[in-house]
Amino acid sequence: MVGRIEHQLRADASRNSLVNPELDRQLLLDSLRHTENSAWVYELDDDIGGHLYGAVLSDRCGPVSWTGPDGSSFDGAEVLDALLLEAVREWRGRGVKEHRVWCLSEPARVMSWTDSGYSLFSVRGARELVTHDSRSLPMGYSLRRGTPDDFERAIELDAVLDTAQAVDVRSKSSSELAADQEDLFATLNDLETHHYVVEFDKRVIAQCVTFPAPPRRGSFDNTLYLSEVVVDPHHQRRGVASAMLDAALNDAIAKGFRYAEVQWRSANLGATLYWTSYGFHPTYVRLQRTL
Repeated sequence: MVGRIEHQLRADASRNSLVNPELDRQLLLDSLRHTENSAWVYELDDDIGGHLYGAVLSDRCGPVSWTGPDGSSFDGAEVLDALLLEAVREWRGRGVKEHRVWCLSEPARVMSWTDSGYSLFSVRGARELVTHDSRSLPMGYSLRRGTPDDFERAIELDAVLDTAQAVDVRSKSSSELAADQEDLFATLNDLETHHYVVEFDKRVIAQCVTFPAPPRRGSFDNTLYLSEVVVDPHHQRRGVASAMLDAALNDAIAKGFRYAEVQWRSANLGATLYWTSYGFHPTYVRLQRTL
């Protein structure tokens, strides 16, 4: 199974230069040997034709099964269906309500999952960092680092981002809203987080949060993660976001970061157009299915 993962990761990297083909074979072997979650293999004539692994983790909506880029391989749709048949049976028995998958952003690979009842949820994009001249903000706008006094406005801009991503903020319960605010507060107060804000007429109208991306399969070391990138609708299409990001990424380059990653909802066409025009290329997509 580890051999299949190694082969698939190398093949994925040959198709997409922003995918990191490196992995620690021994670490992967040890983690699979000691995991409490099940892994399935499809065997035919003493040969493995596929594998599937899902880590069952707690989520706000209950137990959820996650399959990362190294968690599946299959030689054909019938192999995937056979693996899912067994996996879903066990997951349902453990109370899992949803299966989430990260797979290479390649039409054939994505179609294998959508044909099995999965729907696209989000896209992970990456780009190599190269120093370039920062674009200037329009007249009247200014960029600075965020402070604790900006937290309430950060919450308001987070709601703007939710709306752009077709998230109905009004449908969230008070506990969900409180959890979102706690997550944002923890992020902004992390020592490795940088919070950039843009002001106009002494009011914050845009923000961007950056922090080192956690280690994960397919991503390179020294990768910066971008989050909470949003501009108030009344100030959009004026170059504010690009000027803010230019400054943030040049700061990251000065600190030794070599790549940047961002994630956006696949249903958000505006985000897709913006991030790809800014130089980010899709690496992986997240799909999900209700069990």
